[in-house]
Amino acid sequence: MKSFFLTILALYLAVNVYTAVRIYQFMPANLWIRITVMAILVLGFVSLIVFFRFGETMPVETAGFFYHFGTSWMIAFLYVFILVFLVDLFRIINHFAHIIDKEAVHGLFRHNALTSVIGLGIVALILLFGNLQYHNKKRSHITIKTDKIEKPIRIVGISDLHLGYTISKKELSKWVEMINAEKPDMVIIGGDLIDNQLRPVLQHSLDQELQKIKAPLGIYGCTGNHEYISGIKNSINFYHRAGIMLLRDSVFQMNGLTIVGREDHSYKNRKTLSELTKDIDKQTFSVLLSHQPYNLDETVQESIDFQFSGHTHRGQVFPISLIADKIFELSQGYLQKGNTHFYVSSGLGIWGGKFRIGTQSEYLVLDLVN
Repeated sequence: MKSFFLTILALYLAVNVYTAVRIYQFMPANLWIRITVMAILVLGFVSLIVFFRFGETMPVETAGFFYHFGTSWMIAFLYVFILVFLVDLFRIINHFAHIIDKEAVHGLFRHNALTSVIGLGIVALILLFGNLQYHNKKRSHITIKTDKIEKPIRIVGISDLHLGYTISKKELSKWVEMINAEKPDMVIIGGDLIDNQLRPVLQHSLDQELQKIKAPLGIYGCTGNHEYISGIKNSINFYHRAGIMLLRDSVFQMNGLTIVGREDHSYKNRKTLSELTKDIDKQTFSVLLSHQPYNLDETVQESIDFQFSGHTHRGQVFPISLIADKIFELSQGYLQKGNTHFYVSSGLGIWGGKFRIGTQSEYLVLDLVN
């Protein structure tokens, strides 16, 4: 595991060095501009390293700065790298195809202020759009007809809030208002309620905001991988304080509903789905909370009525979304297989920088009707 991490870090460093060298060559020959830009590049690279190495011992505000800057820079850097790569790809093609005079190309991409401004502007516009898209929460709605309930039930599904350094108490308060406006009977949480560390969550008393969710039939959640990253013992305590029933390989039944909560896929000793469901009442409508949407056929085989998952973020930004689409059978949205309904949420919150490019932040409204 350590060698894998070091390999990824070395690769990330190599890509940063390549990009930094090319940006240096693009920029006008002004000392202070070059120093400023290179300083931003270096700070962007080291911020997350500093956060993950020293974040627990820093003041919350200082750790938050490194986390915000580092994660936002990763997104910005992705598009800077893509632009630099496309420029170099064009230069290679032009070298052999002679599309444009080589001297003209050299002048266009060497110490050219206009080219630098245009490139910076493109990245800035992408990030601005991504930030606006992140704040534009989508309401996804599905209706399932079933004779297993006596009266209609409205369930609001949320996932991947990633409460921590990124999400403020003010923002969470808006989400709670949005959830309550749907007048849900029940709220389900598909894991990763918490982000990397619990310190900012506890310092800002975010459990008190979650307590304001109004759901007569209760709030239920399952563990995600970040509940383990942030420390499972303290995560369990936070769920309890927030008034959320955390189902860890356990089942809860009420009002013609059976809620099954699986441990996260990363937990090696979690029960099999067949073990969890062998004694449930098949006459009730079953809802499975499973953070990572793997092995959908297994859910169908166990005759689960509805599965709610998260985790994928659908890659969060393009073109990472294409990778998520390849990894998961369902990376975001609704799917029916046999008699089982699935919904994979791309997340109400976000990991790191607040940008959604080619993806969406969302919550689910599920209406069960008879």
